[in-house]
Amino acid sequence: MRASLRHAKVLVMTSSSPQSGGVPARPAGHAPLGPLAQFGVALGLVVLETASAAAVLLFWFGAALHLDTGTPAPEVSPTPYLLALAAIGLCAGAAAFASGRRREWGVAVTQGLMAVSLIGAALVGATLETRGAARDQPPPAAPGVAGCRSGDDSRECAHLGG
Repeated sequence: MRASLRHAKVLVMTSSSPQSGGVPARPAGHAPLGPLAQFGVALGLVVLETASAAAVLLFWFGAALHLDTGTPAPEVSPTPYLLALAAIGLCAGAAAFASGRRREWGVAVTQGLMAVSLIGAALVGATLETRGAARDQPPPAAPGVAGCRSGDDSRECAHLGG
């Protein structure tokens, strides 16, 4: 009986409950990484995301490459490639968020910068493509005779039948 009381006393003293005065256990998850480990993780993720973005851009270049000059080049929409860049950026943003929750600030900052740069590049590319497509469209025809500054009864418009 005496041994069982002693054993119970040892259990109570090493317990992690706040009432017993023991040291509380760490919350679920893991402790933040050290500075060197954070540098390694951040560098590895940046290299992985850069390689993924380069692969997407190489696939886009390969799809747009047209070597036969005798036939017209097919139109290649950049939309799926820009969406792939944005998806890589969203994954970097998720990694930044997760690292920030674990208080791994080195990884969180580098992943946040990668997310901003990749999503920004995708948005700039989409904007440039939209502007380029709008520029290729012919302007709408104005009512009346086009190209005559002073009206249709001047010499300037004689070649148009005016």
